[in-house]
Amino acid sequence: MIELKILGAENFPEIMAFDKLCFPTDCWKEEDMKGLLEEDRAIYYALMDGDKLVGDAFIYNWKGEHDYVKLMNLAIHPDYRGQGLAHKLLNHVTEEMVKDEMYRFCGETRSTNYGMQKVFEDCGYKLNRVEENYFDNPPESAYKYVLQIEDSQA
Repeated sequence: MIELKILGAENFPEIMAFDKLCFPTDCWKEEDMKGLLEEDRAIYYALMDGDKLVGDAFIYNWKGEHDYVKLMNLAIHPDYRGQGLAHKLLNHVTEEMVKDEMYRFCGETRSTNYGMQKVFEDCGYKLNRVEENYFDNPPESAYKYVLQIEDSQA
């Protein structure tokens, strides 16, 4: 049975291993991930199948400073894709952050990551702009998405 948990810096080794599995050519730098996991504004939502990490949504809550939630990472284990888990995870993050009175969400994906583009669009995000040469390994443009929820909808 898959359960949702929040993981932190104490789970750094398994978080990095999962990131390398899902993004073998473009994973997080270890020092960046470790530093972010120690910040209060960062929340690492994990889908766990027993002790196995099978999905994540890593966000940074800019409440009070920039007043938006930045989706820094969303990944599903290759063996668990195609089950709607990315949609469920992204919608859960939105619901949790709306409870904290956060109504603007931003994220990006590679121009060739059609699966993530569909997840964003299915979850109500709108393509805001394309940023050329945003990603490395390989160089690629980013599709920048925004979800804006009106207070009255919350």
